[in-house]
Amino acid sequence: MLVPDTGASLKHLLLSLLIIFAASAHVDAQTPQDETAIRSVIDGWYTEQRAGEDGHPWRYLAPGGIDNSPGYHHVDTGAARLGPRAYTSLAATSLQFNHEITGLAADARFAKVNVWERGYFYAWAAQTTYEQAGSALFVLEKQADGRWLVLAHQTNTVGIPPTLKTDPMPDLRALFYSTLGKDRDPDVDAAEAKKGW
Repeated sequence: MLVPDTGASLKHLLLSLLIIFAASAHVDAQTPQDETAIRSVIDGWYTEQRAGEDGHPWRYLAPGGIDNSPGYHHVDTGAARLGPRAYTSLAATSLQFNHEITGLAADARFAKVNVWERGYFYAWAAQTTYEQAGSALFVLEKQADGRWLVLAHQTNTVGIPPTLKTDPMPDLRALFYSTLGKDRDPDVDAAEAKKGW
């Protein structure tokens, strides 16, 4: 099936799939094995996104599946070959990442999964941890061999309601200076942060 690469088309496809899902939901309720398998696919998806160059999240896509929020794109260098990867997903770019399934409904063939994503970052200039959030929607399809695979996926960044803000925030200072900030001097950064703006 040929689907134009537009957000509106994906929204229509997702809406159609959800209507089909709702219409067929009375056929069979999900089994505990199905729920475990679906949760495993979601966990695997994020594990692959966190793996960077070694990650292969598309292994979880169903034939003809659509990822409207890919975890990376290739930089257009004007060359005939693909440019370097530029990671864009919260899972791939955050220093620490968590996801939580907030809704899961399934029948014998389709599943809809809502996921709350949290990415934690360290701001060296302010010497503090901050967080960003995303809301992801997955539509999964059960294959003929019994596997659940992602038929459609979309993630949107969202504001964090005060009641869902992480408190206390994790202290990522040591992790930052041992990884992304390994070339920085933490004492100099801390002294600059004390000076204020």
